[in-house]
Amino acid sequence: TLSPQSNAAAHRLDSLSMESVLEAFRVQQDPQARPEHIRDANLWLERFQSTTEAWTVADGLLSLPAEQVGNGSAHVFAAQTLRAKIQYDWAELPPQSHAALRDSLLAHAVRYSAGPQVVLTQLCLAVATLALHMEAWGQAVPELIGRFTSPPAEALAKLPCLLELLTVMPEEAENFKVAVMPRRRDEFRGLLRGAGPQVVALLGQVQEQCRGSSPLVQACLRCTASWLKAKSVPADCLMASPLVGLAFAALDDQTLFDEGVEMLVELVHFSKEADSHAQLVAGIMPPVLALGRRYDAAVQAGDEEVARALVRLFTETGEQCLHLLLTQQPEWLVSLAACLLRGAAHPDADVAEITFNFWYMLAEELNGGGRSLNDAQRVDARGLFADCFRQLLQALRSLVEFPSESDSWPADQADDFRRFRYAVGDVLTDACKVLSSTACIEEVYGALQQRLPAFGADPAGQWRSIEACVFCARQMITSNEPAFFTAPVVHQLLQLLPTLPAAGDLPNTAIRTVGTYANWLSRHAEMLPQMLTYVTSGLQQQRNAAAASQAMKHLCDACAEHLAEEATMAQLIQMYLGTLSFSLEPADRVDLVAALSFVVSQLPLPQVLPAMEAIARPLLQRLQAALEGGGGPGEVSVLLEQLCALLGKVSPGARPTADEVARVPALQDALHPSVHLLQQLWGVLEAIFERHGGDSRVMEKLCRCYKHTSRNTAQGPFRGDFRSLVPRLLPQVTGWFERQPHSCFLYVANVCLRGYHDAPELLPTFRETFARMSAVVFRLLSAAPTAIPDNPDVVDDFFELCSTVLRLHPALLAESELLLSSFQCGCAALRIQHREANRAVVGFFEMLLVLRQAGARGNLSPAAFNGITTLLVANGAQLAQELLLAIAGLVPPARVRFLSPVLKGLVLVDYAASRSWLEAAVQALPPGGHMDGATLLQAIYSAEALARDDRGAGDRVFGQAAEAFSNACRRRRLL
Repeated sequence: TLSPQSNAAAHRLDSLSMESVLEAFRVQQDPQARPEHIRDANLWLERFQSTTEAWTVADGLLSLPAEQVGNGSAHVFAAQTLRAKIQYDWAELPPQSHAALRDSLLAHAVRYSAGPQVVLTQLCLAVATLALHMEAWGQAVPELIGRFTSPPAEALAKLPCLLELLTVMPEEAENFKVAVMPRRRDEFRGLLRGAGPQVVALLGQVQEQCRGSSPLVQACLRCTASWLKAKSVPADCLMASPLVGLAFAALDDQTLFDEGVEMLVELVHFSKEADSHAQLVAGIMPPVLALGRRYDAAVQAGDEEVARALVRLFTETGEQCLHLLLTQQPEWLVSLAACLLRGAAHPDADVAEITFNFWYMLAEELNGGGRSLNDAQRVDARGLFADCFRQLLQALRSLVEFPSESDSWPADQADDFRRFRYAVGDVLTDACKVLSSTACIEEVYGALQQRLPAFGADPAGQWRSIEACVFCARQMITSNEPAFFTAPVVHQLLQLLPTLPAAGDLPNTAIRTVGTYANWLSRHAEMLPQMLTYVTSGLQQQRNAAAASQAMKHLCDACAEHLAEEATMAQLIQMYLGTLSFSLEPADRVDLVAALSFVVSQLPLPQVLPAMEAIARPLLQRLQAALEGGGGPGEVSVLLEQLCALLGKVSPGARPTADEVARVPALQDALHPSVHLLQQLWGVLEAIFERHGGDSRVMEKLCRCYKHTSRNTAQGPFRGDFRSLVPRLLPQVTGWFERQPHSCFLYVANVCLRGYHDAPELLPTFRETFARMSAVVFRLLSAAPTAIPDNPDVVDDFFELCSTVLRLHPALLAESELLLSSFQCGCAALRIQHREANRAVVGFFEMLLVLRQAGARGNLSPAAFNGITTLLVANGAQLAQELLLAIAGLVPPARVRFLSPVLKGLVLVDYAASRSWLEAAVQALPPGGHMDGATLLQAIYSAEALARDDRGAGDRVFGQAAEAFSNACRRRRLL
């Protein structure tokens, strides 16, 4: 208790602080104030909110009349401050002051019951957050109802405040920015459920007695929705109340419509998990279906907002009640699907798209992907909904048609429409699951035939409707429907596509469609020459080149066995050589090389390497010319990327047979053709380093040649062939890294270690490579104060390599002097802002601590275990301090969730030692963070945090405690 003298001093301090706050607001509101003064006032107010004086000053500000604080912004500030203080700084308050704060907040809330609404809402949120914190207030909701409904003469005036309080209570129960233990949060949820019947009864009375007051009815609907969302009301009480009827009646009142829809949506979600699900649905469905007429009227009147809200309600009802309706009331589901069908046909794409997930869920159930129906029921249900899905096809075809003004669209609008078309494509695929792909293609092909005469008469004006049909057909392929592969309509469609006049986007879509039907063409090889000619023609027009190269890639992938004849391969290579003169994008050229690689893979093994050499030859010639003639890094990068595709995609299916070896003895013990080709390229790649070693983009492409070859040979009959190159490759890239420290060289070492760590003969090579590369990294990252943030890619790839070493060969690091340097470098790099680099550093520490915890149960030798233990004993305090600083604000807030597992790992290594490290780290923080740090330690060393269970409760405690500490420190601008 304060002495009279100290009370007086505190009062003077609060008076000065309040006057300072009011002065800051006067500066903000002064039209003559200079911008820098306004900025200083804003900054001062933000900092003031983090002080302990803010508690009493904010309380006092709320007691001042509006005319004394200008336009009322000080009242908003005060209410927001109290809410934030309770949320983040609860630990500042002694327990004996909790009840007084609650009573003061409630008194303020009553004062502002009539507004301003923003002040009332913030005060109510403050009360709700206080209730979540304040375990002693065990009957918060009943006490609030009792306090605000008596005496009866004042109840109506206080009702807006009570309804706002009850609305935010369930919402704050799920506010994870409030740092409470999971146990307390669960207790609070239970308290709300216990008060549910009383709340439903109160809301029912409000609805009956306040029908004429729209604001109160709106508040009643919002409050009901909040409690439904929290699942805090009993279903039987809800069904017996007039609240459901109120929500449907609200849809006829323009002022209540939005709140009514929100409550009904929450009711639908609530009904799915209620014990009395069937009874609730039986009460909901008839009035929901009756809203179909209301939707039609809204569309006719052009009221898009009402139409959108009703489609959302139809969709939520269908998704949440699907199982029950499908198994018990299918006729209701058919009627609801009819309402959703009208929504899917809405001309506004955003409205139509709301329905798409429902069609997916229904199609999954009808096709066997769900669990609601047995096989016999599924057959009957498909027949019941077949007509609905046929009508859906018609609606979707209209949706994907380009509008007449599409030619003048800006790029972002065109991209949005294409994204929407692909979403429609997913729904078309869903329709195929119900009707069959063949039936859907027949529907679309019939529509296409109807439109051909008009298109033939005016291609430039009528191409859009034809293109929409072709686009739909493109989405209707299947791989598990036998009738699809023998359907005449598919043959007719593909025969038609090359004959269509080139207009608008139609050629592009038609070419892509041919590529999409590659699997069908693999069973109808007689059509391949015609289709290849058509697709190849598209390469000559820049507008269609990307579509043609991708279609060629699909065709060669699916039909490689039909194209892998020596004569056909020669024709394909001639086609490829002919495209070298075309103006193609680099990505399109890569697709073409990948396409040829699929066919080369199917050739007899003696022909594979010669074919690869034929494809690579013009690329090598251009590389040589670029190196000799001063070609730029961009040209070299493009050529290397094409070589990467060749090295990475050619994958022969078998090693040479005895007959092949007899005919070609050189095939005996032959390596993978990509390895052979890479050996031929070795000198060229060395020359590229000598010429462009300083260009990181070129070096990245160069390293991909090694990486793609390694991955290509990691599986299959030639598995491990790349191993023979590792003793030559790693010293080479290590030497390059010592001359030009590009991160891609570290990645090559990582690829080799991951792929061939089980080869004991390579262990000395791995040890030397890791040691030499680590030395380069340590010199680079310690060369200047900004070296770490200036080299994020090196940080990323180095610590990824360290994690790989710890996982596969921990002795290389844990039993060497590199461990301490890597640890200290990692501590410094924990502050790096680059996302991937920071994740790599965090992953390194996580791996290190996991290995230490596993000990003998892991793959650590005694020497490695002792090395990590000695390291942590000597340097654990450094890691603890860097972790705490990172969480407190040195890294972006989104990264904190990745740091909490490292924090937990450090705690689990040694409870007592880690606590002393973290206590010292807290004391090293600026004084404003000491109390928040103490709260963090109290949480993470609680029995709840350290309990061992399979549900991850301890992980959640660590995560939530770290997030709360981070939020509090950032709010105080601690660092």
